[in-house]
Amino acid sequence: MSPVGEVTATGNQSNRNNGLTDIYTFDLPLGPTYHTRPMPNGWSKPRDLARLADMRARFEFEIPLGDLPGIPAEFSLADGPVRVWLQFSRERGVPVADVRVQAVLRPQCQRCLGEMRLHAASESHVAVVDSEAQAQNVPEETETFLAADSHGTLAALAAEELLLSLPIVPRHAAGERCEPAASDADNAAPEPAEETQRPFADLRALLERGRN
Repeated sequence: MSPVGEVTATGNQSNRNNGLTDIYTFDLPLGPTYHTRPMPNGWSKPRDLARLADMRARFEFEIPLGDLPGIPAEFSLADGPVRVWLQFSRERGVPVADVRVQAVLRPQCQRCLGEMRLHAASESHVAVVDSEAQAQNVPEETETFLAADSHGTLAALAAEELLLSLPIVPRHAAGERCEPAASDADNAAPEPAEETQRPFADLRALLERGRN
């Protein structure tokens, strides 16, 4: 797994004189690879996403769920970190990124109120835009990421992708053990049976005695 600070950039210039090694990277043409020094929590540092697109930069890293902004509280627990893959490029002059995330979350099932394991995974083609007006020109099949002046964090990109994979109401999947939680009314002790009131019964007994 590559650290967050590692960047893969490709280009057409010759690398015979700069000491770099040619490699093939997934989905990219032959070109030199540049490495930056890994930085702790580098995913939270604002970056020039347009420049990353020009570099055709690639990131692959693991990030604690708590470092992703905007994740709802009910999805705040996870088994391990979130895995993230980012591939930047340009299309028609617009910075774009292929974003993929995977995580195992532990929300509370809203049917049985028990803990469940949710395998969350999502992959999208994302256009980096700096205004709502620019977003209107993006094809419908492409997601958008709003970044003022094309600056944003890798964590925010990953968080928006993870949000796309979350259900509105977390519930155990079909086939998993899940029983509806008992309500307070179900758990309450049964009330004693009320004695049946028969107001005319005593009157009838008095009349019978009077006839005798």
